[in-house]
Order: sequence, then C-alpha cells, then structure tokens
Amino acid sequence: MSLRRRLLWGTLAVAAVTLAAGIIGGVVIQREVRTAAQQELFRQGQVTAELVERQLERTPLRSRSAVAGVLEGVKLVGGHDYVEAALLLPAGRVNVLGGAPVLIPSLPPGFTDRGVVEVEVDGNPVLATVRRVSVGEQNRRDMVVAIGRIEDLGIAGVVTRTVLIALAAGALLAVMLSIGLSRALGNRLEAISETARAYAEGDFSARAPESGSDELAAVGSAFNDMAAELDDARRRERDFLMSVGHDLRTPLTTIRGYAEGLDTGAVPPDDIARVAGVIHAQTDRLSRLIEDLMLLARLEAREFTLRPEPVDLTAHLKETIDSARIRSDEARVRIDADLEPTGLLQIDPDRVAQVVTNLIDNALRYTPEGGRMIVGLTRTGDGARIVVADDGPGIEPSDVPHVFERLYVAQRYRVVRPEGSGLGLSIIKELVDAMGGSVEVASAPGAGTSIVVSLVAPESVGPDQS
Repeated sequence: MSLRRRLLWGTLAVAAVTLAAGIIGGVVIQREVRTAAQQELFRQGQVTAELVERQLERTPLRSRSAVAGVLEGVKLVGGHDYVEAALLLPAGRVNVLGGAPVLIPSLPPGFTDRGVVEVEVDGNPVLATVRRVSVGEQNRRDMVVAIGRIEDLGIAGVVTRTVLIALAAGALLAVMLSIGLSRALGNRLEAISETARAYAEGDFSARAPESGSDELAAVGSAFNDMAAELDDARRRERDFLMSVGHDLRTPLTTIRGYAEGLDTGAVPPDDIARVAGVIHAQTDRLSRLIEDLMLLARLEAREFTLRPEPVDLTAHLKETIDSARIRSDEARVRIDADLEPTGLLQIDPDRVAQVVTNLIDNALRYTPEGGRMIVGLTRTGDGARIVVADDGPGIEPSDVPHVFERLYVAQRYRVVRPEGSGLGLSIIKELVDAMGGSVEVASAPGAGTSIVVSLVAPESVGPDQS
C-alpha cells in the first residue's frame, strides 16, 4: 500500500474512532443528566410532601387554599411545571387539594409512591414523581403529592450535539487535510521517484525539486548533492581512465616502435644495447603503473590484510630512507633524516614502508636538482607522526583538498622526473586510512610541500605481542 493510501486510511480510522467515542460519550452524558434530573425530582417531591404535610397539620384538611399556596410556592421555587396534591378517600375516591389536577390523572395505575416515571401531558413528555404520606391526627388519610417537569434535556442535548458536531467537523477537516497532505506528499515523492528513475536510466542531468523547507525538500537536496557527487566521480573516473590510457599507451608505443625496428633489422648493431635499455626502462614504467593500479584497486576494495607487529619504527624508517638514497642521488636531491627514537610500536612494517617510499618518490618527482627533502619522525601520545617535506614548487591552495585524488597532481603540475605512475598519493591515502591514521598536506606556491602522516600505533612491551 502506498504512503498516500496509508495516510488517508489511517486518518479515516482515527476519525471513525473519534466519532464513535463522541457518540458513546454523548449517550453517557445524556444518561447521567437524566439520572441526575430524576434523583433531584424525587428529592424535591419528598420535600414537597413534607411541606404539605406540615401545612395540613396546622390547617383543616378542607383548607385547600393553604395547600394550594404551598404547592404554588414549591412550583415557583423549584421551577416545576406541575405540582399537585390529593387525598385518597375510601372507595377509590380522590379529594384534590389545590387546583384542577392535570398530572395525577395521567399517572399509570398503581404508581402511587416513590420512583420517577415518564408520562405524557398535553402532548409533552413529563418526568413525574409521586410521594405518598399519611396526614391527620385522628382520622388519618393517605395523601399523594405529584411533581412533574416537562422533560427538557436541552443542556445534555446541546452538549451532546456540540460535541458531536465538533467531532464531526474535526474528523471531516482531518480527512480533508489528510487528502490534501497525502496528495501533496505523494506528488512530491513521485517527482523525486521519477527523478531517481530518470537518473538510473542514464539522464544524469535529472535533478529533484527542492521547493520548501521541510524533510522532503531536504531529501531532494540530498539526492541532488548525491547526483552532483556522482557526476563529479564519473568525471574523475573518465579523466583517470583517459590519463591511465595515455600513460599506458606511451611506453607501449615506445616498446612497439623499437621492437618493430629490431624485427625488421632497422636498428644498427651498435644501437641494440641502447634500444634494449630503453625497452627495459619502458617495461619497468609500464610494470609500475600496472602494479600501482592493481594495488590501488585492492586498497579501495579493502582486499588486503594488515599484519601489525612490534617494530622499532626509527630503525625501520632509516632502512627505508637508505634504500631510497640511490634514487635520490641519481636525481641529485639530498635526503636528510630527522628521526626521533620511538621505541617498539605495533605496526605493519611493510605498509609503513610503502607509505614512506611513495612519499619520497612523490617528492623526487617534483623536487629539482640540487633540492632537498627532509623525512621526520616524532612520537605522539597514541602513535607516531611521519613528515616528508620538500623544497619543490609547492601546490596552489585551491588544489590542496584534491591532492589525494587519483592523478590529480600529475595532471595539474609538470613533473621534473616522469618516473612513477602518478598514483602514489592516492595509494598513501588509502593505506593510511586502512591503518586507522590520517594524512594532511601543507603547501604554498614556491614554498615546497609537507605531507604529514599520523599513525595510531600503541606502544609494544615486547615481541610476544606480535
């Protein structure tokens, strides 16, 4: 069931329950009001009978005027429509006290004492009660006092009708609002859904509406942000593939050209050694590019393992730097080491060596001859910090946030030495993230570049913790 229908049916169910509760409440209110009116009427009937009895004790039984005055007073004070009294004589005769009786003749046969009954007088429903008492000192007579009030449950009716009308109006308004809201929500959700389908079918320019400031607008905005990020990722992926294709094509073209020359005998015998060296260099370059691509793919897919062990990081980095001095000497770039003793740290030595080697190779690509780089190591509270700084051309501030994107720096800045795949910084970022660390770049045009790697590596007590 769609969200629109669920919202509508849910509102209808709430409205139905509310109306049912209102009807039940109205019935209960009417019943309570009727019961209270009956109890009050019976109480007043009893009080009236006592007043008439006391009046008759002071006056003769035939003094109807005195009794009529009492009855009229009770009628006025109590707000009754009928107040009547009569003496019950032998042989079923009745001696009416006061005016002509209207209510007493309407009472059902046998209803002579206590209780409340509904009768009809002159076409009006009347609630009546009868109180029977014995009066007279010597000749006792039975007397009945009847009190009647036209049944007016107007207050209860007004309350009940008001409640029911209010509930019905509220239910109707809730249903109308539900229909309007479900229609509006449904249309906006449908628009977002259609945009998502269009985007999935290849219309990468499709964007969701962002009108309003509610949650659906936020969903549309989030979808558009996602689409923009995907577009940017596709663009980077396309540029990456084009760059990789170019980097692959260049050594392949060189190798093919020299191979064809060797095959046709166009290469003089004296140049064979030089051609073999070129082919070997281009093969190494091609091999490095392919290996870096495969390594980056495994890193991004997290298809590799970490093998931490207790390592003297200071000695380990010294060995890594010494092995890189051959390349730096060939490039005539000096490497200075500023390594602080760190003690044994629980790290993966191979992955750390990969990070530092890629940092040095990246610095060598952009540092001119006669330049200098510094590899620093300091101990931090929860691990170590490695810094590789060079005095190369530096990076523009707008490019700093993108330096770890694949081939970004290689495409934006001219390298001094073309060796390498241009994926080193991306590999560094993936490796450091996998080890739970962080990597930052500080650079400015003409002021060189510093890359800081922070590793989380708890101190090891001994080799047994490997």
